Amino acid sequence: MPRIVGGSAKGRLIKSPPGEVRPATARARKALFDYLAQALPGATVLDLYCGSGGLGLEALSRGAAEAWFVDCSAQSIQTARMNARTLKLDDRAHFTQQDTIQFLQRLKAKPIGPFSLIFAAPPYRIAEPERILETIATAEAVAPNGAVCLEYSRHTPHPASDLFHLNRRRIYGETVIEVWGSYQD
Repeated sequence: MPRIVGGSAKGRLIKSPPGEVRPATARARKALFDYLAQALPGATVLDLYCGSGGLGLEALSRGAAEAWFVDCSAQSIQTARMNARTLKLDDRAHFTQQDTIQFLQRLKAKPIGPFSLIFAAPPYRIAEPERILETIATAEAVAPNGAVCLEYSRHTPHPASDLFHLNRRRIYGETVIEVWGSYQD
């Protein structure tokens, strides 16, 4: 069972929804969040393909102001909501059951965003990191100086983007974790 690796909920276990959910390893999450440490206090976070909510909950535990959790699975949203409640982070958490790409395409019409940090860890079988970056950019979902953190299989082609610049790329076994920064005008 995965656990929160830092912040106010450090060491607390979180549950995973049944089915095809692949939480990032504790080692990978710790490395990512140590890298993002300066960006977390007061951040607004979007956790796409949230699964258990582990990435957004880790961000809240480490000082993010609020987080939105999006997944098309009712079980994932229910699990993420339960985990937020168990960790006593639910007062800063918002949940939406919806297809991630559709959520992003409709984001401009919503009174939320742009976000300081966006996490996108789609199931490996549907991972399209380049399309995800493009849709995030089109939706103007990232704040200036914000970042997009992508997680995908090392067997998936590396995305290219002229909309973001690659700040960091690490491989943990079968998993690639990248941090992309937004360009400023």
